[in-house]
Order: sequence, then structure tokens, then C-alpha cells
Amino acid sequence: MIELTLLTLLNYVGDNFCEYRDLGHDNYKSLLLSYSDASYKFGALEVKKVIEKSENFKITAVAIAAIKCPQHIVK
Repeated sequence: MIELTLLTLLNYVGDNFCEYRDLGHDNYKSLLLSYSDASYKFGALEVKKVIEKSENFKITAVAIAAIKCPQHIVK
């Protein structure tokens, strides 16, 4: 298996986050569902390891979400 990177994780989560927001879920629920999906796909320990090791996680996560679905982030 290829090592999971921060950008791979956040791109996957970003796509799912936008889909959940489009379904009408709020930001928090969409985020939790997206990370749950990522944990299922990549493995919970891999996702946790990437999050723990990453720097500037919040800034990168918000930037990716703002690019993928700005209508749900920028208001």
C-alpha cells in the first residue's frame, strides 16, 4: 500500500465534505462523515498518523475545502 499523505487525505476528505454539504448536512457533520469515510478507505490508524504528523493541518484543510466547494466555506 502506498503511504498516505496529508494532501491525499485532505483531497479525499474535501470531495466527500462537499458532497455531504450538498446533501444539506452542516459543516461539522459533513466533516465527521468525511473523516469516517477516509478512515474506512485508508484505515483509521493511517488517517490518525497523518493528522498527528502534519503541520498547518487546519490551514491546509480549509484551503482545500475552499477550493473544492467555496459556496459552503466562504460566506
